[in-house]
Amino acid sequence: MEDIQFLKNMEFMRREERLKHAEKQKLRRTEKNKQNLKITYVMTWTGVCGGSKIILEHANRLTEAGHQVTLISHDKRPEWFPLRKEVQFLQVPWEKVLCEVIEKDTDVIVTTYWREIYESVEQKIAPVVYFEQGDYHLFDLDKLEDRTYEYIKKQLKTIQFVYTVSNFAKQKLKQIYNTDAIVIPNAVDNRVFYYKPHPENEVPNITIIGSEETNFKRIQNILDAVTVLKNKGYQIKLNWITPTVPIKNTNLNPIVNPPQKVIGDILRETDIYICASMYESFCLPVLEAMTCGAAIVTTNNGGNMDFIEDGKNALIIEKDNVEDIVKKVEIILKDKDLKESLVKNGVEESARYSWDITISKIEKYYREIANYVIE
Repeated sequence: MEDIQFLKNMEFMRREERLKHAEKQKLRRTEKNKQNLKITYVMTWTGVCGGSKIILEHANRLTEAGHQVTLISHDKRPEWFPLRKEVQFLQVPWEKVLCEVIEKDTDVIVTTYWREIYESVEQKIAPVVYFEQGDYHLFDLDKLEDRTYEYIKKQLKTIQFVYTVSNFAKQKLKQIYNTDAIVIPNAVDNRVFYYKPHPENEVPNITIIGSEETNFKRIQNILDAVTVLKNKGYQIKLNWITPTVPIKNTNLNPIVNPPQKVIGDILRETDIYICASMYESFCLPVLEAMTCGAAIVTTNNGGNMDFIEDGKNALIIEKDNVEDIVKKVEIILKDKDLKESLVKNGVEESARYSWDITISKIEKYYREIANYVIE
């Protein structure tokens, strides 16, 4: 069996070579005004993560709205998410060009990572829109090599349509790549994440979500803060939801890769939800926790500032500051009125982020894009 990383590297080199002669996609506007669209999403990764979850939500809900959605990827069909059977999924071998399987009658091609932007344009099938959900190329520039930066910049110059999930991500796209984007925010699945009053837990229930291996989420900082709180005499029940089995903190009995329904049930029993991320493009878990009635302690990680207000629906902590996590959790544990106020305001704010609203905006945007044809 050939090494997957070798095939990935070879594929990247082929794309990079073709990009040397790239031209911007030439489009002409028509008045087709088609209502039910054929939409293809190009996915780099289908594993457990927030970005994949959002794309799969798009696919399900656009399908429910009457559109024909196809997902293509070198990765396998996700088993961890309840993807509707009506959504067509095509897994392409790594040795083959991914976007060559896009069907000729597609109305809109949605690329979900910068790697496949120009490859989608090359097919000359339909207008291409880039859906930016953020990664190190926006938020952790120390990891961004000059070669990769130039590659991304060239890709973005080949398309007319870009949208993203937050004002923070929009600003970063403009600042780093001089690329304009519109904002269509993520949303909460209210069939899974919803508010249900619960009696205050006798032992405070703290929930966190993230892998210890994902450094920017600073899970270790939260675990250290919980240890400090316990050493100070607080009784705490910790729910640590993680997509991967921990390597270091093996004694904490984490909840590994549970179904979405289980996550919703846990959040409805949560007193305090903590997020210590250095950056996020949107930070959906915080919004889901707010929806379920948890009091929020979080960093200003950029993406969450569209729906977080310090002292009103959350307490903001300093980045990389374990002591401040301890301090803000203690404030909530000692002030029942404050906690109730944070929860009430959080539930009200999160109601603005429904999938009905978001999908309606996406449908309108895609229909407008579908009016363009290749020149």
